[in-house]
Amino acid sequence: MPSIRTPRIVRPGVLSNLKPSSVLSLLSPFAAYFAARGAPLNCLDAQKPILDEIVSVITSPVESTPSELVERLELLDLVSDPQSGINFEDGYEALVKRLRENDDSDEDLAVKILIHAPDIAWREFDRQALQAKRSLASFTHNPVLKFLPSNEHRIAQLESLLGPWFEENARSGICRIHVRVEPSGTSFVIRHGDLLKRIGVFDEDGSSSSKILRPERVDVAHYRHLTGEWQISGIGRRLQELYRQAFGAVFHASSNALVHSKRYSLEPLREGPSILKCDPASRIQYADLAWIKIELPCGNQVLITRGNIFAGIAELSPSLLRSAILLEARIDFKIAAKRRLVPVILSPHRDKISGLHLDEAIEPWLAERGFSNHSHETIILESA
Repeated sequence: MPSIRTPRIVRPGVLSNLKPSSVLSLLSPFAAYFAARGAPLNCLDAQKPILDEIVSVITSPVESTPSELVERLELLDLVSDPQSGINFEDGYEALVKRLRENDDSDEDLAVKILIHAPDIAWREFDRQALQAKRSLASFTHNPVLKFLPSNEHRIAQLESLLGPWFEENARSGICRIHVRVEPSGTSFVIRHGDLLKRIGVFDEDGSSSSKILRPERVDVAHYRHLTGEWQISGIGRRLQELYRQAFGAVFHASSNALVHSKRYSLEPLREGPSILKCDPASRIQYADLAWIKIELPCGNQVLITRGNIFAGIAELSPSLLRSAILLEARIDFKIAAKRRLVPVILSPHRDKISGLHLDEAIEPWLAERGFSNHSHETIILESA
């Protein structure tokens, strides 16, 4: 069943910014569905189109709601939302010049791009997915097992490996993968179903009820061409293991090609607060230790948070930072041109990083300070 999430496009002031012709172009492939639910699209031909019935249908999905309609509305939400940071005027000038009419609003332009240039809309969806904050495990591979470039055949092979696992684990067998190839690396956006869940909803009469839906989950994988390293998201060890084997099999011709890279370390924190000092004129203007989890010599684990973390550790014991095992820590970054602090969580024992993994400033900073290990110390790798 489609998601119940209310699309931003039907909120007050958004749908009204669309010309009737744009609404009709957007929804006409689903005219039979709207007519069957009592909202025929011919109401858009009137001088004052009545949108209430159409909005009601969009915001109350049923079993017969086309998944393509939900997907189209969610994608339109992204490309028409100014908070997404997408500026078609700057990035796609020729396309905008070809499609935009004088009386088009930004939302009208977004509809036209979605209909006439869906590849660009999906490209922006993928960019947003890759820039989201995620927890990623790091893997490397035997240099002999070269990376095999992405193509349609390999993507189909990857989907065929992942789909059965999702089906067997009650997440439906649907799995769609998009690829972005850039000079620094190749990225994969994996869209798949999650476990069914029941939520409370209001029906068209205002009565309270509940519905079962299958949420969509988006995972990502990124291969760095320079270091030969993979970083892959995914909740749960079994899903991580699935991705490790599948990406190894398809892009290195061996299901055991990828192994944990032991990339990240918290050892630099033993130097004290000086390791976090930044040049305010640089891209990373400020770094602060927000919290740290340590294991004491007695075996107890302690989470130290709030205030000056280094001072708090010194109060407990001046030698504690040198003798304790550093398990996990969060560092907050102030990056130039970004208003909010960007949190990054390093978990060396789980070989994970959580945060904006593709930000061009964070990884070089981590490597420079010794938090990121580019030597790729690993366990035994599979031979070719």
